[in-house]
Amino acid sequence: MLKQRVLTGLVLAPLTIWAIFALPETGFIVLLLGIFSIAAWELGGLAGLSQPGPRLFYVVGMFALMGATGFYATLQDRILDVLYLLITAFWLLALLGLFYFYQHTVKRSDFSLFRLLAGIGIILGPFVALLVLRHRDPLGPQWVMYLLLLIWVADSCAYFTGRAFGRHKLLYNVSPGKSWEGVVGALLGCLLLAVIAGWWFELVVANYLWFIAISLVVVVFSVAGDLVESLFKRQVGVKDSGHILPGHGGVLDRIDSLTAAAPVFASGLYLLELST
Repeated sequence: MLKQRVLTGLVLAPLTIWAIFALPETGFIVLLLGIFSIAAWELGGLAGLSQPGPRLFYVVGMFALMGATGFYATLQDRILDVLYLLITAFWLLALLGLFYFYQHTVKRSDFSLFRLLAGIGIILGPFVALLVLRHRDPLGPQWVMYLLLLIWVADSCAYFTGRAFGRHKLLYNVSPGKSWEGVVGALLGCLLLAVIAGWWFELVVANYLWFIAISLVVVVFSVAGDLVESLFKRQVGVKDSGHILPGHGGVLDRIDSLTAAAPVFASGLYLLELST
């Protein structure tokens, strides 16, 4: 399993870097549509759509929403308005779900509709956010690369810190392996990364501090995004959302943190621009 995971990572890493920096705008949009359509298929399975027909209908609906949202936002130059709506919808649903599941035992049938509705924010939020980040200015590809690196550092530091020092569980009945110590490790690791990145982007002092704060908030939301998918998988009794990526599970398993982190990061950069 570890060997498969490493090999898949070695293949995905250079392809991801190439896509971020080399693909033209249309190609990048098509790639995102493909990735998030697969994620929508997996999410449909987690929501209880076991039959191919209803599941495909859900994917087609999400595909249409992604296309329409991206087109409208770009055409009207109102992409951030749409983004804020998506963030609000997603996190209201996500936080309610986490809180309710933590406090109660929920029947699968009662929770399926919630997962389907939450999928709108889970899929559309990062899709629009990544479009914003990559095409916002000449540094767009670097912002996307930083976001992915931030999530990777957070996941890695949380994993190793949690393994070494994890004693206090975060949400045991949602994700037994996650601990508060792991979250602290993720924040410390990403604090160092943000300091280095702020120097790399040559930010002035005020923006530098704001950028570091944004990065740490993004880390917290990335953990929440991970927990949301863990909640969904736990409800249906599966370990992975899919099997398309050897050693990693499904596409949704790889982008769970990104689903929450991307829109928050894009919004943070927008606020950073307003403050300058």
